Amino acid sequence: MKISDFIFQFDSGRGMKDRGLCRVRLFITHEAQVAAVLTDLTSVGFGSTGPSVTNSVEVIRMALVEKGFVAADAIVIEHYENLSLHGTTFDVVTFSPSNSPSWKSIKLVDVCSLLKCEKSEFELFTERDSRLMTEIEKIRNLIDPFSGSPFLEDPDVVNRRADIEACMLSKQELSRMVDSGAGEAELHRILKNDLSIFSEVYADSGDEYICFSEFPVEDGFVDFAIFSGRSRMDVTLIEIKGADFHLTTTGSYKNFSSKTNEAIQQIRTRVGIAYRNMEKFRRNLHVIRQRVEAGETLHGSFVGPYARLEVDPNKDINIRCVVIAGRTRDDLEESRQRHDFEWSVKPPVKVETWDTFLRKLRRL
Repeated sequence: MKISDFIFQFDSGRGMKDRGLCRVRLFITHEAQVAAVLTDLTSVGFGSTGPSVTNSVEVIRMALVEKGFVAADAIVIEHYENLSLHGTTFDVVTFSPSNSPSWKSIKLVDVCSLLKCEKSEFELFTERDSRLMTEIEKIRNLIDPFSGSPFLEDPDVVNRRADIEACMLSKQELSRMVDSGAGEAELHRILKNDLSIFSEVYADSGDEYICFSEFPVEDGFVDFAIFSGRSRMDVTLIEIKGADFHLTTTGSYKNFSSKTNEAIQQIRTRVGIAYRNMEKFRRNLHVIRQRVEAGETLHGSFVGPYARLEVDPNKDINIRCVVIAGRTRDDLEESRQRHDFEWSVKPPVKVETWDTFLRKLRRL
């Protein structure tokens, strides 16, 4: 039989702002013994609630004893909620004379029998109980009023992001150009003015990127390139064509159009040269990155909000290739064709139309 149900705050031993929270339910068993069910709050998504019950069970038990909620011989049951119920777990925790815990799994039906309660007691999860959620928020705010707040960024990062957003090419403007059948030169010209548009779709690490236009690869160049990623640098090479033709031809045998194939061949030629001289290519890319990070402008370089990439110049790089060409005629059929192509060529080349590229943009 349940006699109490509340949110309990305990000292984690790591300072005022690292106090922990758990849900405590007290029951009277058939043998008139008090049992405490300690429900963990860290695995369900309540934000910062301190250390888990497992890592602090002996601390919680002693705190409950010291505050007079339970006696030292109370039964302790560790409880982890799972919204599927199937993953909900219970463990009876016993303690040695030195307060060292050990765990033994117990089934839900046996828990209910021991505590003289219905299964429904554990079917109403903590996050669906408005009284308990209000209590959690109040205590969390007392512990740390800024818990869960975004990380405070460096002013240079904030200002750089604001500058980028103020000059962004809108999705609507690019869409109008595509719908009007803009050619390659016209699209290239306007995209050079806002290279952040490529990072939005292809950069690996959000605000950490460096974009380039007409980026040199050995004796030629690709239209655009992106450096991004963490540890191992991701290098995305991009070739574009206009929006004044369709991706595929008509007829029984739907092939990529001649301009699409031209773009694919151009980028495969460039990346083939890079692969045959990979170590030289890798070193050269990091030299370019370091010079741009030091303040130089190279190959139309455009730096994201974070001025430096957290990449290791001694590690291998990942090279990805993208072709954006033409318009979509039959989205489903072309999606299959693009998929088949992308899996058939090595190194792989991702093929987009301007329609699929626009769909991936998050900006307005």
